Amino acid sequence: MKVNLRLMALPALAKAMGGRKLEIDFPGETVADLLDHIVQGYGRAAKEALLDEEGDLDTIIQILINERQWVVHDELHVPLSEGDQVVFMLLVAGG
Repeated sequence: MKVNLRLMALPALAKAMGGRKLEIDFPGETVADLLDHIVQGYGRAAKEALLDEEGDLDTIIQILINERQWVVHDELHVPLSEGDQVVFMLLVAGG
């Protein structure tokens, strides 16, 4: 399946993957499958950028699908469709 991935405020991951906007072809159907593919395919830099010490999606990473559906961290088996727009972004807080 191919999805369009955009990385926001994740420079180490963008460097490891070769850009901030990518078309990713992966053998899966869910957000969890996409994450696994990225971590396996892009090595240590991807793993450190996306996962916490337990190997779960880091709480500072937010995922948005098609500019309307936020992915909850404990529900990563959200199905994806061919051509979906997926955004990984760093949660930024401040005041």
